Amino acid sequence: MFFFRESLRNLRSTGSVLPSSRFLCRGIVKHIDTKIALTVVELGPGDGVITRYILEKLQPNARLIIFEINNMFIEKIRDRFDDTGLTIIHDSAENMEVHFQKMGIEKVDYFVSGIPFMMLPALLAKSITRSCLHFLNPNGKFIQFHYSPIMLSFYSSIFNHVSMSMVALNIPPAWVIACNK
Repeated sequence: MFFFRESLRNLRSTGSVLPSSRFLCRGIVKHIDTKIALTVVELGPGDGVITRYILEKLQPNARLIIFEINNMFIEKIRDRFDDTGLTIIHDSAENMEVHFQKMGIEKVDYFVSGIPFMMLPALLAKSITRSCLHFLNPNGKFIQFHYSPIMLSFYSSIFNHVSMSMVALNIPPAWVIACNK
């Protein structure tokens, strides 16, 4: 109910009215290779449903950095997780470079994004995605989910290799897009 209320208030930034199903969460984290996942960044985690799956999958020496702009979601995530490997940044993903410089991060192994790029201005969507590409390790991935395959050409114009799979057991059904540098 919390996610639903908050999503209705901020539909443009959340992009959904229901949290992701466990099937979608599993469909996302299956793309993360824990052997190389030392720095993972989640963009737009909402109330943290996917965050939990990422944290469960990561090795103890790995870290997860999340960017979230919604105050209520930030509070929920802070209440929900007590993990030393988790860094919560209350800021837009468009400012990731500034935060990465402060933290001494030069490369990221995986980006997991729930940002509704379809609802953002095209220049902002492209800027955030290109920043992800810039910071992505050569063996890493950018993993995004959408509720339509319409954005496939957008990701194909930025990344060298893009694959897509459908997760039918989600409301609404979702598409997981995995992109390699």
